[in-house]
Amino acid sequence: MNIDQLNWDDVRVFLATMRASSLRQAAQDLGVSRPTAGRHLSALEERLGLPLFDRRPDGLHATPEAIELAAAAKEVERAMRALGRVAQGANPDVRGDVRVSMPEVAASDLLMPDLIAFCERWPQIELHIDGSYGVSSLADRETDVAIRFMPAGKAPQEDLTGRKAGTAWIAAYGFGDCWIGQRGAKVDAQWVRESDFPDLPIRGSIMGGAMQRAACAGGLGLAMLPCFMAEPLLTRRSEPIPGFDIWVLVHPDLRRNPRLRVFRDAMVEAIKGHRNRLEGRAAG
Repeated sequence: MNIDQLNWDDVRVFLATMRASSLRQAAQDLGVSRPTAGRHLSALEERLGLPLFDRRPDGLHATPEAIELAAAAKEVERAMRALGRVAQGANPDVRGDVRVSMPEVAASDLLMPDLIAFCERWPQIELHIDGSYGVSSLADRETDVAIRFMPAGKAPQEDLTGRKAGTAWIAAYGFGDCWIGQRGAKVDAQWVRESDFPDLPIRGSIMGGAMQRAACAGGLGLAMLPCFMAEPLLTRRSEPIPGFDIWVLVHPDLRRNPRLRVFRDAMVEAIKGHRNRLEGRAAG
């Protein structure tokens, strides 16, 4: 067994195959051909001197040795990702790609003019925006900066760093004889009990702010919506309350990266500039 000649690409294919239980799927996940993935897997088995998978008619089956090695391989994977993040964070150029994830309504209803202004101010930085809600992609380097709506008073997970830029207030909007469910039975029931309309029933559910807004406008019922996205289309039916804190997050290893810092600071200031709209006080 020649450990000194282990190849990261071989280990990467091994981990992908363990996760997918299929060499074909692993190759697709990694963006390589199936024969290439097979060569990497065979090379790792040869270097380790161990069979990692039983080749059976119904597919690949991990050997006990493979299951034991997978934990160590995951540690190598985490180390390689950390190395990549540190190298990216050391890049002194304020140029290149910035991958951003944020709820779609945050971009379309609040920050799009600010994103356009940023692109005009920094033409050497190319933004790639994904309208999503998850934060795990930061750790996996799928996203550089994440703008997240967290329940008011709740901090992000410990392995992320960033700044709270503002708070989006929420209120009841719409009309009708029921509430539109949206976040889960327990959460919806609590909001209804604490609302100005505690006796109205909850009927159905619609996930997604833009769809909830359209449903309220069409008379389907009431929903608790952020003021910035509901007004002026909908009439407010209750006094606003703090709903979501808005965080601008990066991985700690990337916090000093110049182009990410430029974008992060610009978005924090932009969100602060929308305080009146966020609190349902006025357009701004």
